[in-house]
Amino acid sequence: MVKKKVQEKTHPKLPDKKKVQEKTHPKLPDKKKVQEKTHPKLPDNPVIIKLLNQIAGERGHEVANVLSGKELTDDEVANQMGIRINLVRRILYELYENRLANYRRVRDENSGWYIYYWQLDPERALGYVNTNQRQLLQKLEEQLELENNTIYFSCNNECPKMPFEQAMENDFKCPKCGGKLESYDNSNVTTSLKQRIQSLRQQTLGN
Repeated sequence: MVKKKVQEKTHPKLPDKKKVQEKTHPKLPDKKKVQEKTHPKLPDNPVIIKLLNQIAGERGHEVANVLSGKELTDDEVANQMGIRINLVRRILYELYENRLANYRRVRDENSGWYIYYWQLDPERALGYVNTNQRQLLQKLEEQLELENNTIYFSCNNECPKMPFEQAMENDFKCPKCGGKLESYDNSNVTTSLKQRIQSLRQQTLGN
């Protein structure tokens, strides 16, 4: 008898271990390539510089330059500038009150004290300045309109001027010194107002 060839039971082949692809995981960003949080730098803006000089003088401008593009504690600012920390704190609070600087507060785990990290906030300061300029501009424009539409009278003794209606009620005599009231030329006043208005408009549009 001829033995039948026994068919071997076949099993599915396992994939070659060398060809098995390793499970991929998303790569973490390189720590060196992670960008640090950036802080705004002090812009070369005459309005900001003028504000700095007004609220904190020359030292205020120096403190702002040290903080430009950084976030520092008051102690770090004082060490870099070589001045007393109390002076730095006073200037920082003045900058904060005028919306030119801001801070974040962190509690020290060891001491329990709060540490204040200061940074410039020039955009906020510009908004503050622009708001004040627009308010001032509106007042100047209202004053110019009043000067243009009013006939004034005054004496020669530098007493306050008054409108025509008030001068007529006083029989054209100055109620303060008794001098004769005469027509007052306010062209110098209106010219000055126009110049200030033009200057403020240019500054507002420039920002």
